[in-house]
Amino acid sequence: MEKKGVIYTKQTIAQILGLSERRIGQLTKEGVLEEFSTGHYKLLPAIRGYIRYQNEQIETKSKKTELDVEKERLTRIKSENAELDLGLKRNDHHLAADVEFVVTNMLIAFKAKIETLPYKVLPAMMNVPEGADKAEHMTDTLKQAVAEALKELNAYNPADYAAKKYQRNTESKGGGDE
Repeated sequence: MEKKGVIYTKQTIAQILGLSERRIGQLTKEGVLEEFSTGHYKLLPAIRGYIRYQNEQIETKSKKTELDVEKERLTRIKSENAELDLGLKRNDHHLAADVEFVVTNMLIAFKAKIETLPYKVLPAMMNVPEGADKAEHMTDTLKQAVAEALKELNAYNPADYAAKKYQRNTESKGGGDE
């Protein structure tokens, strides 16, 4: 077992701590290590000083100030907003209000077609051509009317969902009258 007073050279202390001699000199200037005499160190105080220094470094790195946490949070929010904004510009994402508006209009148009369906097909069903199968004629007439009504739900156009603020920007940049 080593005695407290055993003195070692800078080179030996560097080897024990796994550092360069230059780093030992830097730590000495910073007050982490204390020289016994020029280029010589007591082993136990040198090890304790270096361990204390390492612990302080770990604590400093692990402590985040509230400001750092808020800066990270703000950066993350800005990044998410930029991604969403880009998605809107590319028409990859749609605003809920735009989707609601377009779907509501599609459903209103579909409902109107369905509500007028009986009045639209009734004349055709009443006038079955002579020699035609009455059931087949009525079925075909109904199929055509239902298919026409369903087209209202099939009329998807991605441009209908584009955010209005980007449509305005695009339209105004397109060289229209301002």
